[in-house]
Amino acid sequence: MGLFPEDSGSFDYEKNEYLIDSKINVGNITGARINSKYDRAIAVSLIHGNTATKCAGSLKECHDIAVKARTIYLNHFCTSFPVSAKAMAWEIYLHAVPEVLDEVFNNKIVRVILGSTLASKVTMALTKVAASHTDYADIGINDNLRSFDSSFEQAYDLVY
Repeated sequence: MGLFPEDSGSFDYEKNEYLIDSKINVGNITGARINSKYDRAIAVSLIHGNTATKCAGSLKECHDIAVKARTIYLNHFCTSFPVSAKAMAWEIYLHAVPEVLDEVFNNKIVRVILGSTLASKVTMALTKVAASHTDYADIGINDNLRSFDSSFEQAYDLVY
């Protein structure tokens, strides 16, 4: 991806004027860290607390942290983050376990259940996320994954 500096593993959120919220507990996730910057992005750390482990094991946990991140953004900036919690949950999940999901969405049975078009769209998004796998799931307002949001939302609704 490489469109945003946030996509590099050495990006310094604090230095780049992101608001940092640490030691967040939501659902089974403890010690999470969420970084947010107005009209730019929310970044969920996968290296703080047990976030990576819990998110790798459950799309629902990813949704819980996404809802919390959107609430934090709203509290900081008095406006809603324009990416849905369902789309954010998938993006966090894809950062946590990109290799596993690639196998899941290329499974013939899954493709029949989801429909090949939706499965293909999710697989394309997966490929883009896996290419930029970092310690943070950065959900940018204007990054190229926004074109997959409706597919992410449909896939979430099929799972839950």
